[in-house]
Amino acid sequence: MKNFTRTILLVLISAGAFAQDPHFSQFYYSPLTINPALTGLMNGSARVGIQYRSQWGSITAPNVYSTPSLFADFQFMRGRFRGNSLGAGLLILNDVAGDADYSTMDVMGSLSYHQSLDGTNNYHLSFGIQGGFTQNGVDATKMIFGTQFNGDGFDQTIDPHESLVNSIVYPGVSAGIAFSGQLSKYSQMSLGVSAFHMNKPQQSIQKKNQPVNEVYVRYVAHGNSTIGFNNKIYLFPAAMYEFQGPSKEFVGGMAFGMNFTENRRRIGTILYIGSFARYNESLIATLGMITKQIKCGISYDITTSTLANATNGLGGFEIALVYNNLVQAKQMRKVYCPRF
Repeated sequence: MKNFTRTILLVLISAGAFAQDPHFSQFYYSPLTINPALTGLMNGSARVGIQYRSQWGSITAPNVYSTPSLFADFQFMRGRFRGNSLGAGLLILNDVAGDADYSTMDVMGSLSYHQSLDGTNNYHLSFGIQGGFTQNGVDATKMIFGTQFNGDGFDQTIDPHESLVNSIVYPGVSAGIAFSGQLSKYSQMSLGVSAFHMNKPQQSIQKKNQPVNEVYVRYVAHGNSTIGFNNKIYLFPAAMYEFQGPSKEFVGGMAFGMNFTENRRRIGTILYIGSFARYNESLIATLGMITKQIKCGISYDITTSTLANATNGLGGFEIALVYNNLVQAKQMRKVYCPRF
């Protein structure tokens, strides 16, 4: 009975994996997955970020749901456009879910344009597009079907009479717009909206001449800010709302940071701790560090949904690291302001 219950839970969770894109709790460290307009929007000329998430290991072990991600983006031609600039980036993301190793591999390229709105180049309106392909794969030999139930349990030696393919590839087109501004010497903000899978590609792991599913457009609205007090104490509020077909998600919260550099006029190392919430799903505890060139954070999701009974409240672990090259920082802003 225990194995049967576990199997049903895995089926329900895997159904969610088919219905929506992978997501991160530290979404503010994954700009290219929330808005193409954020490509190249940084205090520098180049940026590289890695992120890894694992979740639900308490009920899916040894097949943990895992999502590694890598992105790189660049800002260029700023000096030729009177404060305006272009951005380009690349995102590689791989999501593996469940006992059947259902995987989603995204390879996406982004282009953006950042229009300065004032003479001091403190406010920008950004436009971005993203395109590439997604590969879905599954190990059909590890899947369990209702026709394999023999009265006592599931017998995978029984032919399920299902026509499945191991891998499919489909294109993706996305776009977004964002507004950003430096509000004061130590405060800044950014907000935007975006849409992913605008081309509504067809998705199915069944063979030809079988019903297919249209990938829902994913709509995202996001915002985050840095609020600095006398270069010593910082607040980092952030929120994101997205929906994709029947799936909806809201994540919001705030982190508290402190500058531990003795020189009060210089920003050295900011350590932060924060609390976020994914509505009707989990509480998120996070801590991390911000310097001029490096941002890193770890977070842990505590499940609060009905899945908590199966997971004992255990959720997902996540780690993120972003490196920012500040070669062009002096050309971009008169004052460096830490970005969350």
